[in-house]
Amino acid sequence: MKTPTLSVILVMAIALIFTACDSRPAKDQSKRATVGISLGPADGRWAKDRDYLMSNLESKGAKVYVREAKDDVATQKDDIRYLISEKIDVMIVVPIDGESLSELVTEARSKGVKVVAYDRLIPNCNLDFYVSFDNFRVGEMQAEYLTRVIPEGNYMVLGGSPTDLNSKFLRLGQMNILQPLITKGDINLIYDTDIDNWNTELAFQKVNEFLKKSETKPDAILASSDNLSIGAIQALDRHGLTGKVIVSGQDAQEDACRRILEGSQIMTVYKIIESLAHTAANVSLALAKNEVIPDSHLTISNGKMMVPSILLSSMISVNKENLRMTVIADGYLDESKVYDSSMVVSEE
Repeated sequence: MKTPTLSVILVMAIALIFTACDSRPAKDQSKRATVGISLGPADGRWAKDRDYLMSNLESKGAKVYVREAKDDVATQKDDIRYLISEKIDVMIVVPIDGESLSELVTEARSKGVKVVAYDRLIPNCNLDFYVSFDNFRVGEMQAEYLTRVIPEGNYMVLGGSPTDLNSKFLRLGQMNILQPLITKGDINLIYDTDIDNWNTELAFQKVNEFLKKSETKPDAILASSDNLSIGAIQALDRHGLTGKVIVSGQDAQEDACRRILEGSQIMTVYKIIESLAHTAANVSLALAKNEVIPDSHLTISNGKMMVPSILLSSMISVNKENLRMTVIADGYLDESKVYDSSMVVSEE
């Protein structure tokens, strides 16, 4: 008998929670809920989020509109205006630059559209809900792993985009682990910077420039995402340091897992996005039907209000030893693509 994978167990658990929610009838049970998805970022994992969201919503009878901005802020604004014009019930937004969307969120809500921020909080506006992972804990997991491997040495930190509030939560978690070791003198923080828009090329430029100018070489690079780890490893390769410096990541992207196998990256954080999409879909449908949302006692400040939130803890540190037992066994990545040596891309 096949053992349920971790994501299936989590999704089942979340489903049970929502089944047990307020059983009062919605105002109009016969009305088909309409949900718009504005997907801003284009890289890495986001196609999976889109597909999981659509599948969960459509399986529950919702009509779904999807707009993808592909990392263009102006396009995302146009997408949101389009979704508002369609008079949808709820809009799920993954922002590129949350600050730039505050006024549009206010406009949407003034026209009766409820807004759910998905995995990235939108600041300085009234939001109906925020669904994400516990990014503070993600940051802790990255720093914990690196400091177990190298408890003493020179560290570089590549933070995420300053316009993504997740970057701030990540940094708090990272420094919660690093700062006591820095204070003690075990860790020397030789470089610390944020990378606009989580951009790979910018990460490469910054690390490469540091390595060219500094005689002090890093022992570890805490890269806040797999996109940043690509740039860091490209720079290390240029200076003959690939495999000599441990590098973290986040998102368990396919290329990152291949880098873990080849030894240029030591770990990534696998966030079980199927559970995130499932939760966001259920929250959105509850909002559309004016139902009470269970397990929503947490609130997070976005600078204007305390936003009702659910932060999931479904994350796993992935390394060379457990990669097959996690992202492969869970069906998140295709084993043949991760383990086929002909597909391991040289980072030059």
